[in-house]
Amino acid sequence: MIWEQHGRATVFTAPRLSIHRDQVTRPDGQRSEVWITEQPDGALIVPVDDDRRIGMVRSVTYVHGEVVTSPGGHVEPGESPLEAGQRELREEAGLIAREWTPLGNVALLTHNTARLHFFLATGLTVGQQQLTGSETGMTLEWWEQRDAVDAAYDGRLTLSGASLGILMASRYLERSDADSRSS
Repeated sequence: MIWEQHGRATVFTAPRLSIHRDQVTRPDGQRSEVWITEQPDGALIVPVDDDRRIGMVRSVTYVHGEVVTSPGGHVEPGESPLEAGQRELREEAGLIAREWTPLGNVALLTHNTARLHFFLATGLTVGQQQLTGSETGMTLEWWEQRDAVDAAYDGRLTLSGASLGILMASRYLERSDADSRSS
């Protein structure tokens, strides 16, 4: 059985956000309404320096107050997730990476169209941040990999993307190290 859409009403539209009410038939054959939030994809970057420290940004947000997270943001129209990641890393952290490794992507929520694309960035060059008005005061911090992983597990990183990105990057680095040792 599959879901079948019979109609859609857009009930709200704003920049980078639309909310739809879909009329559907569920896999069990029952008719139902499903509310869908349509948003652009995002890119989240885990920058790792030559000493295996992870670059994190600290800022104060309107909704969550002070947060520590990985650099990242929306994929703008006409951008690929990688291009968005490169732009966000440069803007928020002042970093340029020579090497980019895609780590995967995930859906943000069940009824949300946005996907979050994760990248490991290495071969870093430090430059100047290019912060937007809402990012004023954002600072770059370097965390030991073990401390960042611990923070992902113990809840000190309140934004789920940061935790998942750090865990994905750490697993990738561990496997790369194991592959190097076995060669």
